[in-house]
Amino acid sequence: MTGQPSVNPKPDVAAPKSEREAVIIAQDVEKWYTSNQFHVLRGVSLTVRRGEVVVIMGPSGSGKSTFIRTFNALEPYQKGRITIDGIELSHDLKNIDAIRREVGMVFQQFNLFPHLSVLQNVTLAPIWVRRRKKAEAEAVALKLLEKVGILEQARKFPGQLSGGQQQRVAIARALAMQPKIMLFDEPTSALDPEMVREVLDTMRSLANDGMTMVCVTHEVGFAREVADRVVLMADGELVEEATPTEFFTKPKHERTKQFLSQIL
Repeated sequence: MTGQPSVNPKPDVAAPKSEREAVIIAQDVEKWYTSNQFHVLRGVSLTVRRGEVVVIMGPSGSGKSTFIRTFNALEPYQKGRITIDGIELSHDLKNIDAIRREVGMVFQQFNLFPHLSVLQNVTLAPIWVRRRKKAEAEAVALKLLEKVGILEQARKFPGQLSGGQQQRVAIARALAMQPKIMLFDEPTSALDPEMVREVLDTMRSLANDGMTMVCVTHEVGFAREVADRVVLMADGELVEEATPTEFFTKPKHERTKQFLSQIL
């Protein structure tokens, strides 16, 4: 069967999320920075099921950003095991490439090409990596830009957009590769407060569509409303993992209580 690829394929919504297949399995992940022997990840394990939204919180330097960057080999790790959608992450470049095609990532900084238009930024990877025809890639890109609320900005250049608009372009660019999983590494931390909401609204929309998401963020309202689970990391370890209600109102660990007392 031919035709345009689906903009946002949904998981099997018939099964409860707790019973769906695991698409991210991290087991006892360990990482050291060899330059100073800093032990940044200390046996961290996490499982994420298809369609789940997992929010990772924690103080600065806790290892949370490093941890999610291991999911697509942006950060190497020394011990443990990571499997992404059935593919074990190893030093095999074919496996890394296969995983990166299925995992989209949005960073603190937008990392857009300033000399390319918004539309060109979004279509670049599908054309060159997925080998999509230009017309097909542009049709999907325009739908995605409409989805994230900036269709009218398609012909502009990144420098002509606000920070919130640029971050939404970055989200559309990641979605254009039709990933099965989206990783967000503090996507609102570089934004002015008035621009945060528009980016979070876009992320809420993705969650409502069933996208599997792992988000490093301090946005408590987003975590309460959208997350299936909230995880606290501190000192390179996973300290607590619970539903939003349990995490924010009945934390079990003293380290979690201390962290929450500083952000709530």
